[in-house]
Amino acid sequence: MSLPNKQIPVLLVPLIVAPYRINGHRLPYLSTNRQTLALESRLRSAYNGKTTVVAKSIFYRISLVLLKTSLTTMYYVAVFLLLTTNSLFAQGRELTPDRVNQRVQLAAVEVLVNGRLSGSGAVIDRDGIVLTAAHVANARDITIEVLLANKIRLPATVYGKDASHDILLLRLPEKDGGYNAIPLARKLPLVGSNAFLVGSPLFRHRLLFTGTVAQSTISAEFLNPHYVEVFYIQSASPHGTSGGAWVNGHGQLIGLQSAMLFVNNSPQGIAFVAPLSAIKHLLDHPHTISVASAGFAVEELWEQPPNYLQQLTDGATGVVIKVIIPGSPLEKAQIPIGTIVTSIDDKPIQTRDAYVAAIRAHKPGDEVILKVRNPNNKTEREISFKLGSLQ
Repeated sequence: MSLPNKQIPVLLVPLIVAPYRINGHRLPYLSTNRQTLALESRLRSAYNGKTTVVAKSIFYRISLVLLKTSLTTMYYVAVFLLLTTNSLFAQGRELTPDRVNQRVQLAAVEVLVNGRLSGSGAVIDRDGIVLTAAHVANARDITIEVLLANKIRLPATVYGKDASHDILLLRLPEKDGGYNAIPLARKLPLVGSNAFLVGSPLFRHRLLFTGTVAQSTISAEFLNPHYVEVFYIQSASPHGTSGGAWVNGHGQLIGLQSAMLFVNNSPQGIAFVAPLSAIKHLLDHPHTISVASAGFAVEELWEQPPNYLQQLTDGATGVVIKVIIPGSPLEKAQIPIGTIVTSIDDKPIQTRDAYVAAIRAHKPGDEVILKVRNPNNKTEREISFKLGSLQ
C-alpha cells in the first residue's frame, strides 16, 4: 500500500496506518522500521511551514507516538479514554426532576412511631438499613415501624444513632433479594447545585420538594435541647419531611432533612440538612455516638437587639448565653441569660460554630473552664464544670 504525496491530516494517521496492522498482521508494532521511516518522512514534509511551530511540535510528536505504539497498548489506551470520557459525561448529565422522583420513590419510606406517622426516611442499603432523623423516634419504650413504597408495613429496630447530626439508622427484617435503596453520592454537593427531597409533610404522602444547595460547609444549629451540625439547602420542607433523604440530580444521597429555619413560628425557606460524611460514618460504624454537651445555647454578639448592644463596653467580644437547660451546671451556678462567654479553656469564642467546636473537642465528663462577663462590665470570672453527654 502506498501513501499519496500530499499532506496527511494528523487525525487520519491512525486510519491510514490501521491496514498495516490488520493486513500485515503486525500485532506487536504498527509497521516495520522501513515503513515507519517512510511514514515519518511523509509526516515531516506534510508540515513544511504551513503550520505553526507549536502545532508542528504537538501533532508531529503525537503522530510519531502513534506510529511506534503497539496494538495492545493502543487498545487499552482507547478503552481507558472511552470509559473515562463516558464517566465524565455521565457525571455532567443530571436527571429530570421527574426521573429523580421515580428513583427516590422506590426507596423512600414513612416512619411510624407507636402506629402514628412521625416522619420520613429512605432505605440507603439493600440489606434494609433505613435513614431517618433521630428526633423522629427519640422517646424510650416505643414501637418503630416503616411503611414501604408498596404500603407494606414492617417492624424496625435501631441500628445506629448520632444525635449530634440528628441521624438515626433503622434495620428492617431480612428479605430475599434485598430492598430498593438510594445510592450514596461520592462527593459533597457544590453550592448552587440542585437538590431533591421526598417526604410526607402533614400526612400528605411522598411529595417531591426541590431546593438549591446554599452552603456546603458545616454549621451548628440549636434544636432544643442540643446542637446539631448541618449544612443548608434553600427549600420549603415543612413538618413531616424530617428524616427524608436529600439527593442530587443523579438521585444519589447527599444529606438528611433535619429541620427548618423558623422566625416567630414562620418558616424562612432554609432547610437544615445532616451531612453525607456523618451518614457514611454512622453507616460504616453503627453504634450510638456520644458527644460532649455544655447544657446551654448561645447567640453571636452581632445578633443581639439594639438595647443590648448599647450596654456593651468598648471592645467587648464573645457569645451571648440565650438558653440554659434545666439541671445544667450553668443553672446550678445561677448564671443569668445574657451573660457573655468570652473564652473556653482560654480559647476566644466569637461565633456559635466556634462554641460548639470547642465543646465537642472534649469528651463527655471532661472538665472545661469558661470565662464569662456581664455586657456592661469588663470584669471576667471563671466557671469550671464537667461536660454532660449527648447521645
